[in-house]
Amino acid sequence: MKKTDTKTAIKTDKKAAKPRVRITDTTLRDAHQSLWATRMRTDDILAIAEKVDSAGYYSLECWGGATFDVCLRFLRENPWERLRQLKAVCKNTPLQMLLRGQNILGYRNYPDDTLNRFVQLACANGIDIFRIFDALNDTRNLEQAIKAVKQSGGHAQGTICYTISPVHTVAKYVAIAKEQQAMGIDSLCIKDMAGILSPGAAGELVSALVTETGLPVQVHAHMTSGMAVAAYFEAVKAGAGAVDGCVATMSGYSSQPAIETLAAVFDSAGYDTGLDLNAVAAENNHFYKLKPQREPGIAAVEVVDVNVLQHHIPGGMISNLRSQLEQQSALDRLPEVLEELPRTRKDMGFPPLVTPTSQIVGVQAVLNIIGGERYGMIPQETRDYVRGLYGRSPAPIDPKLAKKILNGDKPVTVRPADLLEPMLPRAAMEIDPKLIQAEEDIISYCLFPEVALGYFKWRALPADQRPLPPAYSEKTTASNGAAATAVTEPAAAPEPLSDTDQQHAEVGRLMADLFSRLGFVAGSELPTPPAKPRPAVAPAAPAAAAPTPVATPAVPIGPTIDAPLTGTFYRTPAPGKPNMAEPGDTIEAAGAVCIVEAMKLMNEIKSTKKCKVITFLVEHGDAVTKGQPLAQIEWL
Repeated sequence: MKKTDTKTAIKTDKKAAKPRVRITDTTLRDAHQSLWATRMRTDDILAIAEKVDSAGYYSLECWGGATFDVCLRFLRENPWERLRQLKAVCKNTPLQMLLRGQNILGYRNYPDDTLNRFVQLACANGIDIFRIFDALNDTRNLEQAIKAVKQSGGHAQGTICYTISPVHTVAKYVAIAKEQQAMGIDSLCIKDMAGILSPGAAGELVSALVTETGLPVQVHAHMTSGMAVAAYFEAVKAGAGAVDGCVATMSGYSSQPAIETLAAVFDSAGYDTGLDLNAVAAENNHFYKLKPQREPGIAAVEVVDVNVLQHHIPGGMISNLRSQLEQQSALDRLPEVLEELPRTRKDMGFPPLVTPTSQIVGVQAVLNIIGGERYGMIPQETRDYVRGLYGRSPAPIDPKLAKKILNGDKPVTVRPADLLEPMLPRAAMEIDPKLIQAEEDIISYCLFPEVALGYFKWRALPADQRPLPPAYSEKTTASNGAAATAVTEPAAAPEPLSDTDQQHAEVGRLMADLFSRLGFVAGSELPTPPAKPRPAVAPAAPAAAAPTPVATPAVPIGPTIDAPLTGTFYRTPAPGKPNMAEPGDTIEAAGAVCIVEAMKLMNEIKSTKKCKVITFLVEHGDAVTKGQPLAQIEWL
């Protein structure tokens, strides 16, 4: 199929004897991100790619989202190479990616030069359709991405992040769609990340969008509440031309509906999906056999969560909150957090709960509960959100919260990316040329500096000297309960893939970052807060592999600044940057002393009050444990 075919392929022809409804297969991206922690490897995909390409899908969602980071960090694979290899096999089906607008694939806004070149290279390497979304539905954060896709010859699919609130009405969504249409999108997707789109709402919304814009409409939903199949059916009846699904093995709960089910439903109602069900069955059997080796040891609960219909919180977000509270020995407070979340979301202007706003709202809600006082602790990410650095909130932010954070300052009213300086020239000078094999490596570095460097250094080693990729020694369903973890030796010349719905890491970092800013040290029983990225161009999380614990930490004499969580210690904020502090330096209250990277994110460690650094007790790059002394200090 040629790229131009994607422009009209999902328009419905009501005059046809058997109306056509197209299906996008999400098995190679969102499905395994939802259920396998994004652990699908390139070899897994290539082994069945030819059969998948013959199934008759509208498109294959195979790139973007969390896959890029997971490839580099956990699978030790080159995500660009995965895309090229898949494109070489798939001659009939357009390849599709999920692009987070100005966030690209990260959790902060990136400058236009980085976004433009990323899109150009993604197109050149094989992406045909770009599904572009912004967590706040702020079209200013979509404008440059849409423009770049169109200039590169790709199909720009605009996106409405669906949520339910007093301000999210059909009229509001139509207005958002028209803004995106004016920017030149080729089609429109309704993205229901929480699985809360009801059949009635789906029919009403699709009907309005088709009538008011005339754009081809596609619907993406998760099965969390169990309503997705019914919602799809009503959406198609109302004029949607395509829906998203995945093979049965990868379907259900926080993933998408099963393609096999969708085909049966639409066929019984007189629609033609154009699928070769034998090819779909072969794809399903392939991943059924792989499931025990790829599914995390603690897999997603494959049940319907009817509670989502009340709290509207995506399943992945709840699992993040549960994980983080458990780490802080506060899992018993999850019900309180779930009650607090809607209140926090209302205070923050009803943002849709999708990356990165789900992390910001979720962590703030956690802190409001475990901190003992609502907004007694406010992470930098919440402050940046209120200042407008992520974009325009759907509804006005609570005046008391805005006053507390802005402190007399005015919020940002321009497009957030307009505040950023170009990134590519500086990035190209920061990397050792011996580590770079292609321009794509520079883009990878821009998005995930430490993670990419870790991968580049691993790649530069002789094949027989490379440590096993982190994902290869993780516990899986097959090994859960057994003494040993599942270890699969890498193929002869493989490059592993990536994983993680980075939300887990984000929540952890947000909490850790916050507590370190507040100066909680060893002996404190308070939880470690996670932090979400800020839209400034800052370094992303560091190296991928889990560090080896430090054998014999130095014994301090006197007061110390301690690690608020387990991770990797860094004295510099980013590669090539000077140390944040030196022995003998005077550090003011709330001044940063070092970095602890944990759960793929960087956390500044700050002093609670004015002090003098006597000595550092660990080396740059060492692994540290929660409560371990990092620096000996003298209070001033």
